[in-house]
Amino acid sequence: MLQFIKSNSLISILLFVVLGGFFAFLQTQQGFNYFPWEIKNYLIGQKLNQGFRLYKDIRDNTGPFASGFYQLLDILSLPLSYNPIIAFLLIVTQAYIFHQTIVQFDLMPKLGGLAFGIYLLLFHLTSEFHVPDPALLGLTFLLLSWKEIIQQQKTLLVNDRVFLVGIYLAIATLLFPAYFWLLPWALVSLLFYSGVSIRQLILVLIGYLFVLAITSLVFYFNGSLPYLWQVYRNSALSFKWISWAESKRMLISFAPAILFGIGGLYKVVGNPKIRAHAQKAQQTTIIWFFFSFIAIANFPSYNRINFVLLLPPLIYFGLNLFYLIKKNWQKELTLVLLMMAVVLTAYQEKKSTEPLPHKSYKIPVSGQKLLILGPEIEEYLHNKMAGPFVNWDLAKPLVSQLNSYKNVIIVQEYFVKDQPTYIYDSEGYFAQLRQYLPSITQQYVLVSPKLYKKK
Repeated sequence: MLQFIKSNSLISILLFVVLGGFFAFLQTQQGFNYFPWEIKNYLIGQKLNQGFRLYKDIRDNTGPFASGFYQLLDILSLPLSYNPIIAFLLIVTQAYIFHQTIVQFDLMPKLGGLAFGIYLLLFHLTSEFHVPDPALLGLTFLLLSWKEIIQQQKTLLVNDRVFLVGIYLAIATLLFPAYFWLLPWALVSLLFYSGVSIRQLILVLIGYLFVLAITSLVFYFNGSLPYLWQVYRNSALSFKWISWAESKRMLISFAPAILFGIGGLYKVVGNPKIRAHAQKAQQTTIIWFFFSFIAIANFPSYNRINFVLLLPPLIYFGLNLFYLIKKNWQKELTLVLLMMAVVLTAYQEKKSTEPLPHKSYKIPVSGQKLLILGPEIEEYLHNKMAGPFVNWDLAKPLVSQLNSYKNVIIVQEYFVKDQPTYIYDSEGYFAQLRQYLPSITQQYVLVSPKLYKKK
């Protein structure tokens, strides 16, 4: 099997794409099971197309470019059930960039389509990777930055294409703000492992700041610039400790990739077969891996999908096993064990954590304009969402602090703009709305526990 993959690059890549596409199609036929954050992303696109403004009206910490992507999906009327296919197309694109970087710059000889196949394989460790999340979207541009950096390191004649490194990293940051911490990675890698000049380092920063400046201008004219920078600070410059339970959950899911990567890194350290430019690529990828942990300390949440930035370095390290192990049967065994580990991990993950099932609905209404004062976001799947409260944790302070005149005006504007037929009050905030917005709340009557209907 390994010999076929290594000797028939194009055929093996096409085979991987067909098999992966078939698996993604099967996922779309398995019913409507969604993660809470997956539903939130879907609703963001809907609310943006209804005229609500990101961050000022829609209180969320999703990157602005990612929000634009979900808005585009809503314009194209792509349902949530298409998410596995969309995510698969993203992963295939990333796998091709990863594969081409290794082949184009001769980082590892005679791997054929193996780099492409291993990349696709390890993105089946968890079902969370089958969702077009901001972290997955941003990873595409991190890989493009990695490719540009490797190209600049190939020779000591660094050119002005380093400008693209800054642009790619800025786009990645605006998709997933915690990726800001990969900017120092790019600067350090260029400074230590290429003939970059001060002028060219400044070009990287100019490319980065150029994209941020254009985005800031758009939000300035939209009246949402302060909210954008608040999200940026909270999602890229707010350090916090990851709990042991969350760390354990991530380590179990990523165990095959971690063992694969550590094994390859151990094999490559001090090996004389690694050429100079490939050594620089290895060291650059190690620096990526290091700065990834700084980014992790700024994650808005610790869903497993957010850790995808660790996978490309681990895959790159692990590929050394197929280059440096001498005996063919050992290479074959390594590939088989990796495949078995991925299948077992994915199976255990599916048994232990399930997305929100279709049968979990609590509210006895369907097809109605509904506002939920609580975290039950799954209830919007069989109703039409009213208002912009897609992220209840961030919207809750607005509803709970109605003693502020500014907050009263904001909530009142939401009701005028998009008044619901039903209000589900799972956390008891309707009484406060009744106190501060009597002209609106008197239009509603209690029809079942916690559920109010417009007269």
